Amino acid sequence: MNTMLKLIEPTAVTIPARGLLLAIDVGGTKTQIACYDVASAQLRTCILATHSESLPGVPSLERILEAARDCVAAFRGLPLLSVAAVFPGVIRGSTLLMAPNTPGFEGLDLRCLITHGLGCASVSLDNDVKAGALAEARWGSLAGIDNAIYLNLGTGLAAAAIVNGQLMRGQNGAAMEIGYLMSPFLDPARSAQWPAYATGAAPLEELFSGTALNQLAVQMLGLGHRAPDLFSSRDAQVCSALEQRIAACAVQVANLAVALDVERIAIGGGLFRQSSTLAPLFEQLIARVVPFPPQLVAAYFIQDAPLWGALSMALEAAGLDALAPQLIAAANAPNARTNPLD
Repeated sequence: MNTMLKLIEPTAVTIPARGLLLAIDVGGTKTQIACYDVASAQLRTCILATHSESLPGVPSLERILEAARDCVAAFRGLPLLSVAAVFPGVIRGSTLLMAPNTPGFEGLDLRCLITHGLGCASVSLDNDVKAGALAEARWGSLAGIDNAIYLNLGTGLAAAAIVNGQLMRGQNGAAMEIGYLMSPFLDPARSAQWPAYATGAAPLEELFSGTALNQLAVQMLGLGHRAPDLFSSRDAQVCSALEQRIAACAVQVANLAVALDVERIAIGGGLFRQSSTLAPLFEQLIARVVPFPPQLVAAYFIQDAPLWGALSMALEAAGLDALAPQLIAAANAPNARTNPLD
């Protein structure tokens, strides 16, 4: 179901006597958990690695739920009002699909496992980047913008779109899974060999994402190197390879901006730390390609928009209006801007 997005004024706050909201953002590398006491406006968070080699599938999820229970227990017996959990991939009912960055979680009955593991009947599930777009539209850099793209550059690569004030989900909930877009650098004489979803590939994500750039760093710089080393390298071959990967992503983002005619694009995620390199290439290409170029901005919740999106989901599921405004102001205060990336 499409959800109409609107900026919630911080004065319209409905507060029950006591209770907690729990948000869980399961990422490809790390999982973030936030527990919010609606009466005291206290927020407790924790972070843990998503994966453990000895705990795949259900045991891995149980490890996350154990951390969530510890977070809840810190509030000394207050009841859970609602839980929202977000994952990379496509949520169909209670099941996660198309989630190569969280092996073992696909096909699980997530709602049942989370309900049982946390003892709360109100459990909401969604895609992590779509949740991030909800947070940006409600409190962040996309507030008041009817047509926009939220681009998340993290372990994987995904985006979400707001079209005419609504979050675009698509027929199967898979809208804007841009990691599956084709590479713009293909040999037409070898079309049968093009990587595609049908052959288990995520072509654009395999060119440009945290995982892809970590692999490129090892390939070009040696064992022990990671994506940030590519951006700091002065080797001409490394710089050329990196620029080609950035261009592969920027070309497709520009194509999306043409197709959707958006006013603003907000960028967040772990790779945002490299914005001084990324932003100029994205901006130059968009300015040349898009008839009505959108404004390119930093996400307000640069590193954790999906977690705040999950909190927004839990808030609505509990029938509440808003979080304490001081929490939103403090979340990423230095980044609370809508000026172009710098």
